[in-house]
Amino acid sequence: MKKNPQEKIEWTVGIVLMAAGLACLCFPVLSADGLMITVSIVCTLSALLLLYQAIRRKSAMEGLKGIGAGLLASLFWSYRLAGVGLIATLFGLYMIATAIIMVIQGLMDLHEKSKEGWYFLALAVGELILGSIALSGLHKDQRFIQMLIGAYLLYQGVQMLVERWAFRSSSTSRTWSFRYWSSLPVYIVAMGPSILLRMAEKHNMNCESFPFDEAKNDKPVNLRVFIHTGLSGDHQFGHMTFSYKGIMYSYGNYDVAEEKLFRTFGPGILFTVPMEIYVNNCCLYEESTLFEFGLSLSASQEEKLQSLLAGIEQDIYRWYAPISRQPLSEEEFRKLEKDYACRLVWRTGSKFYKFRHGIWKTYWVLGNNCSLFASTILHKLDENYVLPRGINTPGEYFTFFSQAFQDPNSNVVYRSWHTPTLPHTLFDTCA
Repeated sequence: MKKNPQEKIEWTVGIVLMAAGLACLCFPVLSADGLMITVSIVCTLSALLLLYQAIRRKSAMEGLKGIGAGLLASLFWSYRLAGVGLIATLFGLYMIATAIIMVIQGLMDLHEKSKEGWYFLALAVGELILGSIALSGLHKDQRFIQMLIGAYLLYQGVQMLVERWAFRSSSTSRTWSFRYWSSLPVYIVAMGPSILLRMAEKHNMNCESFPFDEAKNDKPVNLRVFIHTGLSGDHQFGHMTFSYKGIMYSYGNYDVAEEKLFRTFGPGILFTVPMEIYVNNCCLYEESTLFEFGLSLSASQEEKLQSLLAGIEQDIYRWYAPISRQPLSEEEFRKLEKDYACRLVWRTGSKFYKFRHGIWKTYWVLGNNCSLFASTILHKLDENYVLPRGINTPGEYFTFFSQAFQDPNSNVVYRSWHTPTLPHTLFDTCA
């Protein structure tokens, strides 16, 4: 069977990680110092570029990315200034932290009588060994550090290839849904859909490689999940929404006046809008691309969904975007164009709601965010849609639904995508 682009990426990344790990293990003296200097320079240049873009575009997200890249560059430069001890210690602490996460995940799975918990515990043992060696204080020189990094890269590459091989028969979408990104930075997971979109553009949106309007079987679709992405700014990190009976539901941080800490905290807000109008608006005006996955719910699941949505309606009240205030001067109107909620109201007639109480009253980008809101509802409909542990992103669910579509036993029966560069992927409606 022909591999799809995502599978090719996974195989390629796994092989590259293994090759890099073997190079570090076999030639530690030749590669150690040069690698650290190269990575330090790249991180420094990336930080300067991101900070420049943040100032030019007045983008808080670009600024945060620049600061993060700068801190990473400082860490690598410290290798040259403070010696290998600091690098070994930080690496060891990182591995211990990820091992603890794996242990918690494994114990939770075993508590749920899932044998997959043993897989997590096995991964935790590997990371505990690497972390313990790094913190042991033995032979902290360039050869040791490089061989340690090589062992880590080799470990990651083997893990990824084993999981890719194990999923070749698409036996169960639950088994490998969030596995092969276990220790890689969450940034990579979050950027997954954006990376795929870049590949699509490179291949001129080839429909054979990136199929449009594909059904797995003839089962009806009665719930649709959308993963939003783009090539720049906040779009790269994605957004997740779902649609039922032609109405799109989206949770996020939309009250600009109440946002805090660079938009990471704020009041949790839900908005509803006609699905087709919203999708076209996202593509044509917000420069986003949306990956759509259709689910076929059973009668009992659909009844449960209706009950959940009715419960949410009891816990919310209308909130009006600033553009709803009357009258507005021309200058005020132009300023409000930068407000996403105002743009949505003006172009789509979206209705916004705030929560009276409960966990969704406050939005947090690393916790109570759009993907956790949607996944919580999905999990209540079907336990196979697992709730994420730790930092969750729409990219995780893009991976999950892509794999679930290939699973003959899953209820993900349809997939499509919508992009402004291909008009036939848009809906025949006004936006």
